[in-house]
Amino acid sequence: MSSGHKVVKLALDKDTMEADLEAIIDEGDAAGWTLVSITPIISGEKSTDGSGGYGGWGWGYGYTSHLLVTFKK
Repeated sequence: MSSGHKVVKLALDKDTMEADLEAIIDEGDAAGWTLVSITPIISGEKSTDGSGGYGGWGWGYGYTSHLLVTFKK
């Protein structure tokens, strides 16, 4: 990415995410950066068990763990 871009990775915390995101955007704006995009980073969890030799079971889910906030000058 060129020096005309800035990317901030924000870890999501359900209790503070709105205030954290607002603070990042306000700081970027105050420094003269223009908001380009906010991209979610998806993570996941899974578990499986195939014991017994008769097939198995499993579960999994995805969730938004971080946001990438991209600015340009």
